[in-house]
Amino acid sequence: MIGAFGRTIEIDLFGSKAKICSFDCPYCDLGATQTRLNKLKEQGAVPSSQEILAQAQQRFRDIHEKGPGVDSVIISGNGEPTIHPEFPEIVSGLISLRDIWLAGKPIVLFTNGANLDQRRVNEAVNRLDQRVVKLDAGNERIFKTMAAPLSRVTLQKVISGVRLLKDVTIQAMFVQGAVDNTSSADLEDWIEVVGLLKPHSVQITTITRPTHIAGLKSCDEDTLHTIATKLERRTSLKASVLI
Repeated sequence: MIGAFGRTIEIDLFGSKAKICSFDCPYCDLGATQTRLNKLKEQGAVPSSQEILAQAQQRFRDIHEKGPGVDSVIISGNGEPTIHPEFPEIVSGLISLRDIWLAGKPIVLFTNGANLDQRRVNEAVNRLDQRVVKLDAGNERIFKTMAAPLSRVTLQKVISGVRLLKDVTIQAMFVQGAVDNTSSADLEDWIEVVGLLKPHSVQITTITRPTHIAGLKSCDEDTLHTIATKLERRTSLKASVLI
């Protein structure tokens, strides 16, 4: 895939077995979250670290030997990657494999931030080259609407975890229609939170694929650029608009 991080290779920690996430975001193009977190205890619910790393080694070696080249390695998956019970072990293994087969290529994590207050998870995340945290809300009301958490996760919990990271990219999804996080008041709250976190960079985007919630609408490009301008005026942080 090619995107904001160039030509990438994606490491999916859940494979095609199920979408496993602590959130049920209305805009998720993977559909509604069906598998609950307690299902992770069932044998075979997720691939083991050994399975994931064996597949990663084969893919890294193939790229090294045959191409085409990549610019970065993305850790993502059908849901929230930090939920995987062996997430720290997977991170260690991927770093070692990257150093052998794709030396110098950054490993980037996409996360909803729900588990960043867990010491083992946070330490593993900080070992990676880049961290992209989804943050679409600046208050608890919008957080509950945009993230629809399925566990006891609050916006404040996410913020506390993000503040433990050495640096971070904030990625925000803005939508309108059935769910809307673009009102003036809600944007002011979001800008305040982003300013508090002082991210390395900010990415602003909107939906580009069908969602499982009827009546959800994408924001036009002018709206996204207006949000970026407001953010820069208030915080001096420049945001990239991704369409």
